[in-house]
Parts: sequence; C-alpha cells; structure tokens
Amino acid sequence: MQTKTNQLMDALSMSKIDLSQRLENLHEIIRGRYEFIDRIAIALYDAKTDLLKTFVSSTPDGSPLKAYEAHMSEVPSLQTLIHLRKSRIVQDIDDTFHAHSDHTEWLKKQHYLSSYTIPVFQGNHFVAFLFFDSKTPNAFQQETLHFLDVFADLAAHLYLVEVAAVKSLLNTVNLATDFARIRDLETGNHLDRMAMYSRLIAKGIAEKYQLTDEFIEYLHLFAPLHDIGKVGIPDKILLKPGKLDADEWNTMKKHVQLGVVMIDQMIDDLGLNQNTAATIMRNVVSGHHERGDGSGYPQGLTLAQIPIESRIIAIADVYDALSTIRPYKKAWSEEDVIAELHKEVAAGRLDADCVTALLNATEERLQIQTQFADPI
Repeated sequence: MQTKTNQLMDALSMSKIDLSQRLENLHEIIRGRYEFIDRIAIALYDAKTDLLKTFVSSTPDGSPLKAYEAHMSEVPSLQTLIHLRKSRIVQDIDDTFHAHSDHTEWLKKQHYLSSYTIPVFQGNHFVAFLFFDSKTPNAFQQETLHFLDVFADLAAHLYLVEVAAVKSLLNTVNLATDFARIRDLETGNHLDRMAMYSRLIAKGIAEKYQLTDEFIEYLHLFAPLHDIGKVGIPDKILLKPGKLDADEWNTMKKHVQLGVVMIDQMIDDLGLNQNTAATIMRNVVSGHHERGDGSGYPQGLTLAQIPIESRIIAIADVYDALSTIRPYKKAWSEEDVIAELHKEVAAGRLDADCVTALLNATEERLQIQTQFADPI
C-alpha cells in the first residue's frame, strides 16, 4: 500500500517533468488495476475562440491524437455535458457515434470501443474535458467508475495546478506586457500576429521535431512576451520615428537581457524554476534575436544551440516586421518578404524547416494578416 501511495505522490509532485509525463505516470498506476484503460487525454477549452484543443494525453498503445481542435458550438453533445455538469459513459462507440467528425473517425480507426468523458471546471468556469478511452466494449461499469472518479479528480488536479502556475506567471508578466503595448505603439496587433504565426509554424514542424500539443499551446501563449524587455528602453529610442544610430541600436539590443532578468525574477519569485512552461517562456524571451550563423544577439548562438521555440519566434518576428508598416519603413510585398526569408535561410541565419512551415501555410498566414491587421 505504501508503495502505491509513493507512486501516486511521485506522479503528482514531480515538478521537473512536464504535465504529459505526469499524466503518463498516473495512467500507469491506473492500468495496474484496470489494464483496459488504454488512453487518458485532456483537451483544453479556449473561451475566446470557442475552440476545444488537444493538450496532453497518455496513449501507450497506438497513435495519439495531436493538433486537433473543434469549435464547441459545433459539438452539441459536449455542450450538454457542460450545461448539466455531468459525465458521459459510452459503452459502444460504433453504435453511439454516427457523425463523421475527425475525432470520431480517429477513435474508430484506433479501435476504441468505449469511453468515459468528464467536464473539468475551475469554479463555475468550464476549462477542459478529461477522456478515458478503452478498446474493450462495455468497459466502464459501476465498480470501475468508482475507482476512476478518484483518479479523474487527481488528473483534473494536475491540470488545474499546471494552469494555475502558468496563469500566476502570466498575470505577473501581463502588467509589464500591457505597459509595453502602450509604450511601443508601432506594434499595434503585432503581438497577436506573433502568437498566431508561432502556433502555425510549430504545428507545421510538430511531427519532425516531436512537439507536443502542450508545447505548442505554451508557445502560442508566451509568444507575445518576446519583447517584454522593451519596457526598460527609453522612449526616445523605443519610439524614434527614424533609423537608430549605433549607440541607440546598442541600447535597443539590451531589451533581450532586460527581458530575461525580468522573466527569471518572476519565475524565481513564483518557485517555477523547474516548470516546463517557464522554460519555454524564458527561451522565447532570450533567443528570438539569435541567428543560426552566430550573427545574432545577445549570445551569438549557432543554429544547433538555439532552442526550437526561439527559432520559431525569430521567424514569426521577422516575417511580421517585414510585412507590416513600421515608423522606419514601409510594408514589404508578400513576394519580397518570401524572397528575403529564403535569402536568410540560404545564409544559415533562419531555420529552414520553420520558414517552410510558415510559407506552406499560405491561406492561414494571410488570414492572420487580415484578421489582426493594424488600424490605418
């Protein structure tokens, strides 16, 4: 009994591993009693976009569902669970789900036969769904449910604790970010576009680089913080309508180190030094001006030394800077922007895979430009 308790405590408290691994640890404990629980997954809900998105999962046997999202308004059966705050048991997926959604087709293709779906709330706000799936028909009987409900509470706790930690960090940073938005007027919707471009690139390279949905979501969340250090740059430089001179440019470049100091202090104050999300946030801030040929700043890293999240942010930043109006330049044409990105790749300064992912997503990329266009 003590061994089981220790295993459970480890699964819940290992702060040096990400949420995906902790969920896998919990799944392993559950399968020690109910081997037929083949999958546990958490899908988060973004109320701003009405999107339900895959986030973390444990799928030991089979292929995990990745980068899937759906508008909640288009899934009335799940809306009902939220409204009633009730769980749902499906003992025969083939017989119950007749709609041909991508999610349903994936479940059937992976040979899942029964499922148990639980809405997760934070206070009165719906935040996620927790899914237990089995390749055994009629798997979720009453005795099993009594056991699973305890672990469902624990899995939901893992998620909510992770979210609380990230929100604490974001809330601390957001004051400075909002301040930066006010002071650096040239950015306009730059931060929103940055977040969307970064997510687009990450999804495009996710398979090759084995990026999890958890990683992609955090990258999207933290991309707007890349220039947070600008709050420490004097207005006469930050808001200068013309080109910076050499001394001014050297001062402007210090925004990276200033941002890292700010982020590190906040991470330390909140005790999140070992948190995966905090590491992604730090790399977003510290590495977005590094270049693969070593010509970037502040550390002069080469491509292999630059974290993938930093490479993604760098390309999103460059693409947006070139394609929009700035106080010191006009917006470039799409053709010229693409040519410049290819030139930077050829010179070894930007990551080829990340640039390809952005340019291949033409429709989504141009839609972001339109949706988050700066006011004229």
